[in-house]
Amino acid sequence: MKTTRKAFSLADLLQECRVEAGCYTLHGKPLGLRLHIPEALFGRWPYCADAYDFLQYLRDDIAQYGVIEFPRLPLNKLNYTIAMRAPQQHEYSANPFLTDRCQQPHQDTPPYPTAFWLPAERRYFATWLISQQGLQHYQCAQQQCSAASVEDLHRQLLATSLAQGWGLLVNYQPGLTLIDNSDAANLYHARTCRFETQRLTPNFVEDTPMYAFNEVGLLRYIDQMDERRGAEARDVDHVLRVAARMAGDG
Repeated sequence: MKTTRKAFSLADLLQECRVEAGCYTLHGKPLGLRLHIPEALFGRWPYCADAYDFLQYLRDDIAQYGVIEFPRLPLNKLNYTIAMRAPQQHEYSANPFLTDRCQQPHQDTPPYPTAFWLPAERRYFATWLISQQGLQHYQCAQQQCSAASVEDLHRQLLATSLAQGWGLLVNYQPGLTLIDNSDAANLYHARTCRFETQRLTPNFVEDTPMYAFNEVGLLRYIDQMDERRGAEARDVDHVLRVAARMAGDG
């Protein structure tokens, strides 16, 4: 049966989902919204929507809450821009976003938000989320330890940021995560290691693929991010619809 596609709002979702508002705390202030969708609704619109539907219809809400999570929502790969696995699974690539274990904190193509979608637990990596104030902590440490690698800085600062409340660890449990990249929330994110899990399994060779979705990335960079991205889950007509919605926003 063909899915009836129509615009939806956060209010529509709140009517049917259990909600956790302020599911995180950053600098002592609540952040984020977590919607638990009843499993019986997974195959029904709008819960079977693609990542770009969520990014575009919920854009203002993502800016308001900073992070919106849909735990256990089944993966929809349609037009993913990149699938990040363990770095050793991307040894063929020249893109450090695929091959480096840790990233510099950044925003993806602001002001457009980013979606990350996991089909299962990501055991060895996660996303480090910090505020602009947290970014200043990072940059200060970087200046003081100019010889330190990005991974060294993560090892030095990640646990401290979690303990002191200026950093969060997200995007390692199955489901969909939407992250703001605008000035509204002033959030920055980076791929990081789950260091304790890696310590316990030092010889790991793979991890659950983390599918990323970004409107600008879809329209401009999808064939540059991963040399082996290929034709999986690609739909040209869908790309045109995403572009049309972006043009309408302008």
